[in-house]
Amino acid sequence: MSPASDHILHHLSDEARLWVIALDGDETGLQGLLTRTQQFIEQWVSHGRPVQGAAALEANRFLLVAGEVADGTISGCGIDALMRAVKEASTIENCRLLSSMLVYYRSESDQVNYVSRGNFRKMIAEGLISSATKVFNPGIYTLRALRAREFELPLADSVYGRLYRTPVTAI
Repeated sequence: MSPASDHILHHLSDEARLWVIALDGDETGLQGLLTRTQQFIEQWVSHGRPVQGAAALEANRFLLVAGEVADGTISGCGIDALMRAVKEASTIENCRLLSSMLVYYRSESDQVNYVSRGNFRKMIAEGLISSATKVFNPGIYTLRALRAREFELPLADSVYGRLYRTPVTAI
């Protein structure tokens, strides 16, 4: 998690629910999408209960949205409302929502790229991806996991390292 994300999300507990939404868009569009999402969060409710929430952009590729309600969980209706708001904002801001089935990795030039799982396997076989290449896990779902740095890991230490049988990095 970047210092900016940490600052924005700091007021929520470790148990807050987290959504990681991968995006493709230019910087202006991504900032517009973030602004629209933050506006939604200001009035976000779940079964009539206000949701304490926050949103941040991470690595110019991911929208992080965290939320929690006092003495409960965010309902399916509250989650659906969030996803509708993000989808609408992505359309208005000309950003594309990307699949969680893609593999997101940090290139040597520090860009966050994405490829299909099949192409990622080929890149490993061709030596274009090493066990030290940083990969992202958009499947984390709590702020605790984000704060524990489970979002961006070396390939060897990630779920993809186990999937593609790459050696574990030395400690």
